[in-house]
Amino acid sequence: MNLIRKLFGWKPKEKTIKKDDSVEINVEAEFNRTISILKGFKRTAYLPETKENSNSFSSKSKIGGFPYLRHENDWPTCPNCKKNMQLFLQLNLSELPEKSEEGLIQLFYCTNSQPLCESDLEAYFPFSKSVNCRKVVIENESAEIQPDINEIFDEKIIVDWNPVDDYPHFEEYSDLGIDLDLEDEVYEMMEEKKKGLPIIKDKLFGWPYWVQSVEYPFDRNTNRQMELLFQLDSEDHLPYMFGDCGIGYFTQSPDNKGELAFGWACS
Repeated sequence: MNLIRKLFGWKPKEKTIKKDDSVEINVEAEFNRTISILKGFKRTAYLPETKENSNSFSSKSKIGGFPYLRHENDWPTCPNCKKNMQLFLQLNLSELPEKSEEGLIQLFYCTNSQPLCESDLEAYFPFSKSVNCRKVVIENESAEIQPDINEIFDEKIIVDWNPVDDYPHFEEYSDLGIDLDLEDEVYEMMEEKKKGLPIIKDKLFGWPYWVQSVEYPFDRNTNRQMELLFQLDSEDHLPYMFGDCGIGYFTQSPDNKGELAFGWACS
């Protein structure tokens, strides 16, 4: 086939689609136009690279396991079941690939099923009482306690961050002023080439992959829209499923770094 192309200048037929009765659109050209528009909204997200580790009371960035504790009463408990909440995520801010600072950000979530605190306290909504999101200062060595949790998730230390290009979800196009009406064939090409779409996996920063509609929470004091800090996909690194294969969104206020929220959605 390559020889025929050289001899006769043969080119494969370009794929087109009919947008209406009179206009045909070249899919490749429309894809390139779409990516050109979205380039101005591209962000860098970071995929966590992890290794299994024995549960340890450390200040390392980790998914699951034991948190850093400032004192023996520092592990948050659920107001519904009175048991300690599961550590979902701990970020050592000095270890982040960008926007680094001092301290830790921790995300705790009650996974108790008897009673079902997730449902009782509506953990899928931001600022639920069965979720504890906090920013703490590393003071001394961590305190160590025996937590009251039915089953503790195995610890996965985050050893590296792999940068990837990340793009806004089409649900956000209107709010961002992006004038695009994606045809199915163009969207399929974006998926095939893995370009122009938000990453679905666990990631630091970037754009949320919205399962339903756009659901950013707002700072409770300034009413400013919060930003994605970390996205948790069901059963990626964390052995937990949000509803029916849902995605969790850990967000932070741009005005107040201590204003944190977590919520999730599923289809």
